[in-house]
Amino acid sequence: MYFLSFEFLEEDFDYILFLKFDFAHAFEPVNIKDLTTALALIYQEDPDIFVILTHWKEQPMDRESPDEFIYSFSCSFNPFKEAIHSYSNGAIDSQYLLFELLDHILKGNSAIKKILVRQIPMVHPAVANLNTYDVIIPHRGSDAYLGSLLFFMSQLERTHLFVGLDQEVTEEIMKFKNDYPKASFFSFQPHPVGPYVVRNRLIEESNHQFLFFQDSDDIPCADRFASLTDYMIRNECQLCGSNEIKLDYFEKTVRAIRYPKNVNASLLEGPVHSLLHPTSAITREAFYACGKLSEERIFGNDTKFLYRSFFTLNTIQNINEFLYIRRIHPGSLSTSPATKIGSPVRHNLLYRWGTDFELVKSGQLKLEDSSLVYEGSRMNYTMKKL
Repeated sequence: MYFLSFEFLEEDFDYILFLKFDFAHAFEPVNIKDLTTALALIYQEDPDIFVILTHWKEQPMDRESPDEFIYSFSCSFNPFKEAIHSYSNGAIDSQYLLFELLDHILKGNSAIKKILVRQIPMVHPAVANLNTYDVIIPHRGSDAYLGSLLFFMSQLERTHLFVGLDQEVTEEIMKFKNDYPKASFFSFQPHPVGPYVVRNRLIEESNHQFLFFQDSDDIPCADRFASLTDYMIRNECQLCGSNEIKLDYFEKTVRAIRYPKNVNASLLEGPVHSLLHPTSAITREAFYACGKLSEERIFGNDTKFLYRSFFTLNTIQNINEFLYIRRIHPGSLSTSPATKIGSPVRHNLLYRWGTDFELVKSGQLKLEDSSLVYEGSRMNYTMKKL
């Protein structure tokens, strides 16, 4: 363990740059002058940005790739100093510093209002995009997570949020409704109806061309919507995801997870995990061409949708940028024992869908006769706008 000393906090600086890498020759491609110049340009535009830093790397060829753990960052000096002073244990292991800072920021305890991820060397073209984006957010769980998301979303322009409440409407939720006028809130009864019912119904309420999926316990990077939309327009992409930053509350780690650029080519090789649904955006036309999200269960159907999309969409891709911060925390559908990633029920579903996917691809089974076909909800429910 390497504990950090913070004597320099008594001095006065504009910004801090912390670099730590755990692989050989990591500093060889780092030009400090170029890096600080690029960061200065970011801070000139907005000083309240926190920048996560990692190395640039090619996207994997065929499936999700859990890559390097990340420790490096840069931000204004005062928010950093305030965060360190609030840390009760006094000393911080350098291995956990970035995790602790991000957790502090996401809890709303900081002047930081936006988060970016940049890969070294920093080559990030300017994006001029005047589109308006519909952001589809099903919510069930901690209202604190939703509050954090709404705060960071409120800093971004041209976004219209559609929030579907799959639980009781609390006083905190009503406060969110008053505090965030760019968001439209809808409640579902009885609950839970599941995130796929919520997404489908919210998309029916929306009206813009680009539909962004977003989980309520995660955070978008500040450039997510403009960068993804610009990429989709330039590449005529119908469904597009991105790399993710995994913020792991079990291990207190921050990790880079990359996804293949050409998802169609990846799926052509087999039914693999090649796109993370909540990182993605889809055009309205493409969403309905694929037959919407199946609603018969409360987990897993995003994978089913991707497999079905393969037979309808010609351009499913991932951009080689980190645009999404995903929390891995207790109590979520992907970590709870009955429904977690790798659980028997998920394994059985993936086996069934994967088998039918290959049969449809080889022409031995019609898509409409397979387990990949759209299934509606079996519940009688109502949706009400708050």
